[in-house]
Amino acid sequence: MAKIKKNLGISISVGLLSGIWVLIAEKLGVPAWPGFIGWSLFFFTGGNLEACKKSFPCIVLGPILAYLTVYTQMALNTSGITSALVVVALGFTMTIAQSFPLFAVCSVTFVSCNIYFASGSLFHSIVVTSIGLIIGIISVKFGAFLDSIILKDKMFLRENN
Repeated sequence: MAKIKKNLGISISVGLLSGIWVLIAEKLGVPAWPGFIGWSLFFFTGGNLEACKKSFPCIVLGPILAYLTVYTQMALNTSGITSALVVVALGFTMTIAQSFPLFAVCSVTFVSCNIYFASGSLFHSIVVTSIGLIIGIISVKFGAFLDSIILKDKMFLRENN
């Protein structure tokens, strides 16, 4: 029961914001799923403002490298071994990028690269995914606010029993 109490505020927050995000994405005409992935990356990298600082550059880098990979394959009309060599260059570049502090979270670069491959859109893979980082911040702040209300109510109940 203690674990449930510990996670109640953030759980309510994430649940409510998930529904709100689906409605907003629908109204904006964008897929909701890249935002959910960005939100997941927010929690994966720490669930705080530092997580956004670590994730955002990688969220931008992955789709740009994916776009360049697709562009190169199309421009060179690659197939077979030449297509594989272009993908080798992509994998190498995404991995070596973690050598630079700005792109230190290699897994985020890989995930965002795959969001581009799945969506075919730089806007969806960069902007909509980055919105997920913002939703992450809101969910943590709103969850903490809800926790303060829940804990306050419990204190009130203890004082009056």
